[in-house]
Amino acid sequence: MDMKSKILKLYYLPVVLVFTMLVNSCELDNYGYPDAQLSGVIIDVETNEPVQSDLINGTMIKITEHGYDPVSSQYLRVKNDGTYANTLLFSNTYTVQPDDRNFIQIDEQDIKIGKNTKFDFQVTPYIRVKDALIVKENNNVIATFRIQATTPDAVAKIGLYAHSEPIVGEPVRLVASEIALNRPVAENEVCKIVINVARNTALLKPNQSYFFRIGAVSSFGGAKFNYAPAQQINVGDILPEPEIEGVSLDDCESTVGWVGADGPVLDSDNPQEGSYSVKFHSGGGFIIQKNFDQPIDSKVGLEYGVFQFDLYISDVSVFDWTWSGQIELTSSGNPDSQELHWNFTSERRLQNGWNKVVLKLSEAEETGGRLDLSAVNFFRIYHLVVNGPVDIKIDNMKFYEEY
Repeated sequence: MDMKSKILKLYYLPVVLVFTMLVNSCELDNYGYPDAQLSGVIIDVETNEPVQSDLINGTMIKITEHGYDPVSSQYLRVKNDGTYANTLLFSNTYTVQPDDRNFIQIDEQDIKIGKNTKFDFQVTPYIRVKDALIVKENNNVIATFRIQATTPDAVAKIGLYAHSEPIVGEPVRLVASEIALNRPVAENEVCKIVINVARNTALLKPNQSYFFRIGAVSSFGGAKFNYAPAQQINVGDILPEPEIEGVSLDDCESTVGWVGADGPVLDSDNPQEGSYSVKFHSGGGFIIQKNFDQPIDSKVGLEYGVFQFDLYISDVSVFDWTWSGQIELTSSGNPDSQELHWNFTSERRLQNGWNKVVLKLSEAEETGGRLDLSAVNFFRIYHLVVNGPVDIKIDNMKFYEEY
């Protein structure tokens, strides 16, 4: 054999060996392709209607294939409309049971899954959203509905959510209006939630259509949101919005009771109400507060009450928004006692210049006992991580109720 033949033989031998190994390996591991499918609907056992869910952070179904040890379970995500499907399964028997869910747990089921297997779950949702109606009146999108809780647990929260896509819900929304109830709700009680389009023009544009969806969540541990079907509504023209009168906490026409930062001083440059705002200057972090000699009766309730004020910030970029400040109201005359507070973060969507800060009392956290809404006597706002000088102005502080 000449040298050239020897070289070719040595070159091709590994190739033949590798090819032979691959062929044999394919023969040994040839299990075929997934040839089975499972689909169905989560159905309310009482109403025979699909149980609405969230596509993100919503109901999941756990399926475990028989015949393997150990075996990893698979999880199917339930769609907004209560349907589910998996088209990439192998024909076999599986144990199937909902995992994360918005209904009372049911027993696991052993199902033989083959081509186009259908299986509907008959369940009892934690909450039924009944008689849902969403209409637009002037600048308001108004949702009215009733709640039927199927367990003794309190209703933790109700909400109205808006988004450009039909997957709208608590985790997927452009705008939300929520009320923290944390109480039982009588089945004959009519709930009402409003999204004011004029106050959300940065996210909801005139004459555009959006999907609106009513949701509620039980206080039962781990419960997911229950929903009514989403409705598509064109928000139409946005009309000029009259200023809400409400009950004044402070008109900011005086510096009496105000302390903090470098200030206070009265400022007549572009006040949002009256002749002045109260101005402060800080070279870094700041704490601004006011004590009221006479307590103020807000004349609002916790569920529908709103605290609103105008806030001027000369440069929002100097704030370290990875750290959270706070906005606080108390009836004790001091912080951390009989207090409601809200986080002061970038989620407030603040910009340079004047901002209208709208705080729902139902979304506040409580510290040191319940705030007496008939005797509010202390306000504080602070942010301790500010990387540069900044001017702060406050004006037109008031309470009102929004249904």
